[in-house]
Amino acid sequence: MATFHLKVMTVDRCFCDEEVDRIVIRTTQGDVGILPGHVPYVAALGIGGLTIIQDGKPRTAAVSGGFVDVTREQTVVLARTCEWADEIDVNRAREAAERARAVLKQHESEHEQNVAQVRFKKAINRIRIAENK
Repeated sequence: MATFHLKVMTVDRCFCDEEVDRIVIRTTQGDVGILPGHVPYVAALGIGGLTIIQDGKPRTAAVSGGFVDVTREQTVVLARTCEWADEIDVNRAREAAERARAVLKQHESEHEQNVAQVRFKKAINRIRIAENK
């Protein structure tokens, strides 16, 4: 089966640097599948999942923010955050969701509401990814 090179980087680590069969990643416009030979493509990442299929086996990670850049040579994902489903501390994610929900209920400034809403979405995404491994 044909493969392509995938490099996933975050601010603090090289998350993945391998040959893969395909990926599915959440962009701000929805989920996008990348296969070998994909046309050049650049998109902003949303809050969602990154599924990497390697040797026919899927592995999923929680991703938030950044972008994906597909060229003929490789696919590069630069993500603000990215963590494998089995690395996620679900209790910590639930606590983060509760803290964000509490701020949302307080009707703080518009800026505080926006920040809390993003934190809430990230926490819920981490929980969803971890529980569906």
